[in-house]
Amino acid sequence: MGWFRRAFKPRTFAPAAYPFSGEVRMRHEDYERLGTGWWKIAVQSAEEWGAKLAEMREGIRSHYGQYVTKDGRLVPRWNDETWALVEPGLVVESR
Repeated sequence: MGWFRRAFKPRTFAPAAYPFSGEVRMRHEDYERLGTGWWKIAVQSAEEWGAKLAEMREGIRSHYGQYVTKDGRLVPRWNDETWALVEPGLVVESR
């Protein structure tokens, strides 16, 4: 399965025109477990689209990048170097 995925990299979705409304999610191209759920969005411009993508990226980073211990403390799982390796593999999908 690994070679197949590398041969056919998923294309990231971008709206063809604005305003756009629909359902999108962001996930990692190699690790499907790293991703958001489906978001219902409505954007009026490319700037709003970029802001929505930044919000989704930050959601992934904060959700998966921190570990909550049994006593409730947050411990960083990812540092900036790790995030720099993870972030380029994020793709956007639409349904």
